[in-house]
Amino acid sequence: MSFLAREAVQERLRKRIEDVVSGFRQNIGIIGPVGVGKSSLFRDFFQSISRDHRLLPVYIKGETIDGRQLAEQWMGAILCSVMLGRTLNIPASLNAAILEAEPIIPSTVQAVKHIQRLFQQEKNSAAVRELFGLPLILARETGKRVVLMIDEFHELGKLPVPDAFAILGKQIMPAKEVLYLVTSSARDRAIEIFREKLSLLFGNFEVLEIAPLGFVEVEQYIAARMPAHRWPPALIRFLSHMTNGEPIYLDLITQRIESLEVREIPQPVSAVALIDAFCQELFDRRGRIALLFEQRLERCVGISKNGGPYLRALVSLSQGRHKLIPIAASVGETVAETTKVLKRLVLAGMVVKSGSFYHLPDSLFRFWLREVYLKRHSLFLPEDRSLRKSLFDKLNAAFDSCERNHHCDVGSRVEALLKEFRNDTVEFGQKKFRCPQFSEISLRSLPNATVSILAKGGLGRWHFFVSAEWIGEADIEAMIQVGKGHRKIRKRILIALNGIDENAKLIAQESRMHLWGLRHLNAFMDYYDLPKIIITTRTKAYDTQAKQEGSSMGAVAQGVPALESR
Repeated sequence: MSFLAREAVQERLRKRIEDVVSGFRQNIGIIGPVGVGKSSLFRDFFQSISRDHRLLPVYIKGETIDGRQLAEQWMGAILCSVMLGRTLNIPASLNAAILEAEPIIPSTVQAVKHIQRLFQQEKNSAAVRELFGLPLILARETGKRVVLMIDEFHELGKLPVPDAFAILGKQIMPAKEVLYLVTSSARDRAIEIFREKLSLLFGNFEVLEIAPLGFVEVEQYIAARMPAHRWPPALIRFLSHMTNGEPIYLDLITQRIESLEVREIPQPVSAVALIDAFCQELFDRRGRIALLFEQRLERCVGISKNGGPYLRALVSLSQGRHKLIPIAASVGETVAETTKVLKRLVLAGMVVKSGSFYHLPDSLFRFWLREVYLKRHSLFLPEDRSLRKSLFDKLNAAFDSCERNHHCDVGSRVEALLKEFRNDTVEFGQKKFRCPQFSEISLRSLPNATVSILAKGGLGRWHFFVSAEWIGEADIEAMIQVGKGHRKIRKRILIALNGIDENAKLIAQESRMHLWGLRHLNAFMDYYDLPKIIITTRTKAYDTQAKQEGSSMGAVAQGVPALESR
């Protein structure tokens, strides 16, 4: 997570703390991909508020072995919250925590014992209901506001009840003394829970969606992390392209680069060194990124007793199959069975469903599945040298492609995207978008690095304006004048890759133009397996644009635009 985004989230959390102390509660959900920094953010925030005498922070890890361990973790975290500052010897078992906490919070301890008996009697629904009610009992017994932090909260589905989140929603509503802060790496599943289960009055969540780093943030990260190294712009573009700006991958790759013994100051980074760092991390048995991906596959296999179809589905997605029927044919299962497999992968946060598309959002994981995992498992002999050379060659080709795409104008790249449309449906912020098949596409250059694209198909004529420069009022007025020369336009779309002035935005909306930012366009590029567009310059109005570009997620889940810009 970039420093700017981290500070923005922490500032929002601090504001919500002051609000709940003042009697107003607004719960917060933070969603974002694995490795973006959500857990470390929570741990740091936990430490920052642990000395506030008005609060009792409680930190619960959702990722546990099973529902039984999760319930014990919940009860233990509640009991140990009152021991912060009292002792350094925090109990390591639930029974020890009960003995230590009983003199301090007897009512809460009594409730914990009651929950234990309910579980022993297999009265699971009652036990889970009482479990979710513990934070309120703790708050009222201590007279403090409880800050309940649940990391990967979608894992509460492990608890032994049919619908844990419906129970949680009912317990959240009256617990105004408890502030709920939750994270999730399973974006679609989390939004579904927020929208359908946790949208009750006084229990709704403000959702902050954290995206990976954009090119400018990657550049800033490299400058701050490796001040003694000299990075050519082409290498930063390639690093951003391969990692998609995921902080965990950036960290591990830069650690590899730092381990190189170069005596020259400033130390130069070459394309060969960077590609070799990727080879080591992705191919070597002890490569840390490869280990992360192997662990991800283990979780995938653990979804079902027969994990084969799940692995084959992931591999099929990595090879560019995004629709149900081609995936089913590749997996070797019926459409009905493949639908079940994909649904479970979506619920597990490994796959994203968007309209008619299924998608693996992690581009480096896709690359590894296709170029390392699949090829390694296709070998007939235990000989890895040819595979390593093949990987090195693929990375070199990816580097060359990244450079060619950088020098290709954005109008041509958008045109290439439009040619891929096949009457598909994608989804943004719970709104579905139809991608019609176009039979005729024509481009025209306009002032201020703007391109006009007129596309004609069975669903009528669409007019696109694409600009890699900041768009002001004069620019939008000029586009509107150009648009008046074309009649019977079904839809007008403005793609503002480097931002748009607020007044210009209002004018565009009054003219019934749909607005896309870089993040929206790159989502389309990714769905169609086209390289994302990297904007390497930032206008002076970037911060204003960043505040404008985010998308709403519905009435009960509103994103923070400043954190969503790409």
